[in-house]
Amino acid sequence: MTASMSSEGEGESRLRRLRLWLSEWMGDVGEYIRVTRAQGILRRYFAVNAFDGAMTSLGVVMGAYITGLKEPASILGVILMGGFAMAVSGFSGTYLAERAERERDLNDLEGAMLIDLKNTIHGEASRYISLFAALVDGAAPFLASVPSLIPFALSLYGLLPPGIAFPSSIASSLLTLFLLGVYLGRVSGENLIYSGLKMVTAGVAVALIALLLNGGD
Repeated sequence: MTASMSSEGEGESRLRRLRLWLSEWMGDVGEYIRVTRAQGILRRYFAVNAFDGAMTSLGVVMGAYITGLKEPASILGVILMGGFAMAVSGFSGTYLAERAERERDLNDLEGAMLIDLKNTIHGEASRYISLFAALVDGAAPFLASVPSLIPFALSLYGLLPPGIAFPSSIASSLLTLFLLGVYLGRVSGENLIYSGLKMVTAGVAVALIALLLNGGD
């Protein structure tokens, strides 16, 4: 009984420490974003790359269906590799670009104030936001591709017929695009439904153009 109570107490203590750490981390993130005024660019990174991830997955599934590729494992592999490649590319490219931009801004601010800001909150925020922006940029396309692969994962384990996996995956990609459009509509103050439908239309158009170009090859 005593050992059980001790174990429960340790678990609650770890949970409290985790909550405290998360609270402090979120506070730091908010402060760094405020100092660097990075809200807008983080939103753009997320939206653009999530669109790329959802649209690419949609194109893969549509292409597989048109060409008669029915093997769930093959389609899963293509979507996963595409999402992973975009994540790695987005992370590395964004980190290098953002780090250069943030260093330049920090150097300009140091020159204007005639002091070293590297160990101040401005320096910390500059370094952190470069990494945070890269994480957002890299994670967005991968996360946006996940809904489209779930039906094929279920089909691979015999939980969903392959014939149902294709329309389910396409519907998942379209829903992802719609929700992304709703998010952007909320940011811009536009009609949410209209914004969502615009994003779906754009995604389908881009996927169809890509398929037509590939078909022409």
